[in-house]
Amino acid sequence: MLKHYFFLLLFLFSCSLGLVAQDKGQANIFMDSTSFLIGDQISMELIVNIPAGYNPTFPLIDEILEKEKLEIISQQEQELIKGNPNYTYKQKFTLTAWEPGSYQIPALKFAYKKNGTLVEFESSSLMLNVIAPQVTGDSTYVADIKTILAESPNFLDQLYAFFKHPVVIALCILLLAFLAFYAFVQYKNRARAIVPKTPEEIALQQLESLQQSDLIAQKRYQEFHTRISFILRNYCNNRFDIKALERPVSEFLPKIKQHRLLKDSLYEEFETVLRHANLIKFAKASPLDIANQKALSFGFELIESVQIKLAEEAEQPVETQTN
Repeated sequence: MLKHYFFLLLFLFSCSLGLVAQDKGQANIFMDSTSFLIGDQISMELIVNIPAGYNPTFPLIDEILEKEKLEIISQQEQELIKGNPNYTYKQKFTLTAWEPGSYQIPALKFAYKKNGTLVEFESSSLMLNVIAPQVTGDSTYVADIKTILAESPNFLDQLYAFFKHPVVIALCILLLAFLAFYAFVQYKNRARAIVPKTPEEIALQQLESLQQSDLIAQKRYQEFHTRISFILRNYCNNRFDIKALERPVSEFLPKIKQHRLLKDSLYEEFETVLRHANLIKFAKASPLDIANQKALSFGFELIESVQIKLAEEAEQPVETQTN
C-alpha cells in the first residue's frame, strides 16, 4: 500500500515540474537518427515553446554546430505558431559529418524578458554517433586500371572539328571577304545618284519603239496616230512645261509658238500633225501612207531641232539666253 502511494507522489511531482517548465519555457531537439554513416544527411528539428506574447532570443546555432564539426547542409526559416497559452517556434536543419566518431549537440540556451526579469531556459544536450563504412572482402586487392573508352563524337563535335580544319577556315575567311566586298559595291551603287533622262531621251525612246512596231503594216492607223499625239503632247509637258495631254490643240499649242527652243518653220507642221491625229482618232479617217511617215519623221525632226538649240545655248553665256 505504501508502495502505491510512493509512485503516486512521484507522478504528481513530475507533472508539477512539467507545468513549471512549460510556464517558464521549453526547448526540444528531435533527430530522425542519432547514428549515421559518414556523409549521410540527417534531419534535426528544433521546437521552442514560450508563454504567448513574448519573443525569445535564439543562440547562434550555425556557430555552435560548426564548432562541434557538424556541417549544416540546409536550414529552413523559423516558423511561428501562435496559440494560447503558448507560442511555438519551429525550425528544421539538415546536418552531416565527414569524420567518424561521437558528436555532441550541446544544450541550446534561450531567453526572454518577462516583467523586466530575464527568463532563461535551455534544451537537453544530444549525442550523435558517426560510423565509418565497413569494407568487406580483401582490402589489399587492387583492380587493374582499364583504358578509358573514348566517347563517340556527336553532331556538334563533328561540326566543331569540321570548322577547325585550316582549309575550311580559309574558305570562311574568303567568303566573308567576298560578302563584305559585295555589300560595299551594293552600297556604292545605291549611293550613286541616278541621272534622270531628259525629255528628249524619253521622247526619242518612245518614237523608236513606235517605229519598230507593226501598227502601219497591220493598218492600225488610229492606234498609231494616237501614240504619235501622246508622245508629242507629253514632250510639250516635259520640255515646255505646258499641260498638253488633255487640252485641245488650239488651247496649248499657241503658248509654245514664241518659245525660244521651237523653230518657226516647225510650228505649222506641228499643228498639222496633231490635228491630223485627232481627225484619225475621232473621225476614224484612213490616212495616206505618206501622212503616216511624215508624222513619225516630224517627231524625230522636232526633237533633233530642240537638241541643237539646247547645245547652242550651252555654249553661250547664261545672260544671253532669253525666252
